[in-house]
Amino acid sequence: MIQATRRAMFGAFGGAALAAPALFQGGKAGAQTVRALRFGHVQPPDGEVNRGILRAAQALQDFSGGRMRIDNFPASQLGGEREMLTQVSSNTLDMCITGPGVLGSWVRPISILEAPFVGRDFAHKLRMFEHPAVQASFRQLAEGRNMRPLEPFYYGTRHMTTRDKAIRVPDDLRGLKMRVPEAPLFLDMMRAFGAAPTPMSLGEVYLSLQTGVIDGQENPLPTIAANKFMEVQRYINLTGHILVPLVPVISNQTWTAMPEADRDLLRRAMREGIKLSDDLLTANETRLRTEFAERGSQVIESDRPAFQRALAPMYQRYEEVWGRGVLAQLEAL
Repeated sequence: MIQATRRAMFGAFGGAALAAPALFQGGKAGAQTVRALRFGHVQPPDGEVNRGILRAAQALQDFSGGRMRIDNFPASQLGGEREMLTQVSSNTLDMCITGPGVLGSWVRPISILEAPFVGRDFAHKLRMFEHPAVQASFRQLAEGRNMRPLEPFYYGTRHMTTRDKAIRVPDDLRGLKMRVPEAPLFLDMMRAFGAAPTPMSLGEVYLSLQTGVIDGQENPLPTIAANKFMEVQRYINLTGHILVPLVPVISNQTWTAMPEADRDLLRRAMREGIKLSDDLLTANETRLRTEFAERGSQVIESDRPAFQRALAPMYQRYEEVWGRGVLAQLEAL
């Protein structure tokens, strides 16, 4: 279902809707210049997203006859998400990948795409990317911040893990130190639940859980598994609070320097990687619910409607950020 929706919607994502003139990149006649794109991210080497990026890198090399390649830097080798986004914005890194909540630190309305309990399923979330208000925010990101979004990956549904306490209703979070990404929307969400949000890079989370610097964190099940968080957490609380798209962004200068034919090759290659990552991640989400319980984790069915009700005041405040009526329009798609 997700892949069919992608084919219908994203035939030229990052192209027509955000078109910009290409710059000629010269060289001696007949000489082949290899275009290397440096792609940094925080995902672990054996995670689904990194495997998808590796597939995209191989596809790009194949499609271009070796003329283009992606140099992949996983596991925070080049810094945390915000650091790498700053590098892309300043054109010292070609590509990275992050969630809309973090991108909302640069263009605030984009955060709506990662808002809690927004979107019935991921196919619905993909349709939101085509909404005129979202496209306008993407143009602002490209033109004002030098970061152009490409077609999103599916990153899973976020749940909470905790060390000492099961989380069934929002009041159970009161006073707990919960790691969140460095994004305003996530900070506000945890405050609405009564928790103490603690922003940090993904690479710092395991040690912080192990040493008690934080009490818990929230991520999709495959991310929890890939980072081995359940070695230092007892409870998996199935809050299902966010359906997560991960958005690759490319430096607008890198993009505009590429001929349209090369942009098409990159889009095609990324779609190959996205399909692999989406398929792996969807299968893993289903498998891990059972596997975590078999390994001794306490799997808690949290009261999702109670969490959604606790966010009502936050939704009202964010209308000023997202635009009056935009949330209702996206939910009605």
